[in-house]
Amino acid sequence: VSQATGLAAHRVYVSVKRVGGGFGGKLSRSCIPASACAVAALVLNRPVCLSMSLSSNMEVIGKRTPYLGRYKVGFDDEGRLLGVDFQLYENNGCCSSESCLDYAQEFADSAYFCPNWHYIGTCCQTNTASTAMTRAPGAIAGHFFMEHIMDHVAAELNRDPADVRRLNMFTAGQTTLMDYPITDNTISQLWDDLMLSAEVQRRKQEIEVFNKTNRWKKRGLAVVPIRYSIHWSFARFTVFVAIYHTDGSVVITHGGIEMGQGVNTKVIQVAAATLGVPMEMIHVMATNSLTGVNSAPSGGSVCSELNCKGVLECCRRLNERMDPIRQEMGGAPKWTELINKCHRKGLDLSEKYMTNPNPESFEQGYHTWGVTCTEVELDVLTGEREIIRSDILYDCGESLNPDLDIGQVEGAFVFGLGYWLTEKCVYDKNTGRLLTNGTWEYKPPTTKDIPADLRVS
Repeated sequence: VSQATGLAAHRVYVSVKRVGGGFGGKLSRSCIPASACAVAALVLNRPVCLSMSLSSNMEVIGKRTPYLGRYKVGFDDEGRLLGVDFQLYENNGCCSSESCLDYAQEFADSAYFCPNWHYIGTCCQTNTASTAMTRAPGAIAGHFFMEHIMDHVAAELNRDPADVRRLNMFTAGQTTLMDYPITDNTISQLWDDLMLSAEVQRRKQEIEVFNKTNRWKKRGLAVVPIRYSIHWSFARFTVFVAIYHTDGSVVITHGGIEMGQGVNTKVIQVAAATLGVPMEMIHVMATNSLTGVNSAPSGGSVCSELNCKGVLECCRRLNERMDPIRQEMGGAPKWTELINKCHRKGLDLSEKYMTNPNPESFEQGYHTWGVTCTEVELDVLTGEREIIRSDILYDCGESLNPDLDIGQVEGAFVFGLGYWLTEKCVYDKNTGRLLTNGTWEYKPPTTKDIPADLRVS
């Protein structure tokens, strides 16, 4: 907005309470309508509101980046990978403002070790709207192509794809394609646990019987692992925590954007646990460009944990500041009495902190691991399909809020179902204009697309 209007950045105040689902598209593309409104407001000297139609919104805002992958793979008689020669082509649309080739490379090996890689990524320019970062940008392509390679190797050797996958999984001490060491590896244990809990072998036998006795309906089952790397180096968030002396209530503002992932709930949990007060006494105010100044975009799956870290540090400093007075009052005074006395003694009951991992280094934070087993029934005449059951086992470390995190896993899974099964972008070959610009043509997943039996743990 500052660049579009020519105003200094300190003249622009932005406040965001929450958004209805982000997934990357709103990370940068919100600048388009915001800048248009700001320029109109500046010229007309009056408030301006812009509400884009669904068709205009879909045509203007770029979608997930399409990819084309070409590979050669070498392996031994057991299916163990020896080398991969991989070329990835990325369609950025009319400009490469948000190329995700680096992310695609980061996740190209997924959960599998290969000692030899030759990887080349190429950005391509076409006549469509420039693509935007969308949930797991680049990563979803990297995972897809690697899983395709696993299936290809299994088919060549006439082996069970699950066996080939299990054989090639990372073990402790190995390094990824990006030369990051594997030190927190739980993928093999997750795989073995899911194979038992999902009763994979028994269900495979039942599927084989079903397919022999049913001519027009067929069933299949697949088990797929995943590794998702968490990086902090690009992200920094400013956090502010204040305690009101009148009643001891606590207010928090942070640099993250609440979009359904539960960052506000998690920072309240952290503050409540650290300060020792009920969650009901804590309120999170809207994110704004003053108290959240210079914060990074809320993406990369790091927003919640880094803002929680900032709140933790703020509360730790406040506790440290109040401890002498707490001891004067016997060590365990009532919260409101403690805060009131701290105020009378002139203590600052507010604290600011910026979580600022090393911005000069693209260091690996940690890995998260997961395994999914999905069973599908297909009508070979009509193409109609039903996802009978999906089991997901996910290692996210120690969860701050399991209910929120399980909800995120469920939502991500259905999000992926839409991408792979129902959603398709069709463009005019001559102009590049998006033709699937409404719900008549573009089909996101609905209630009937969700697995009949979805188990997440």
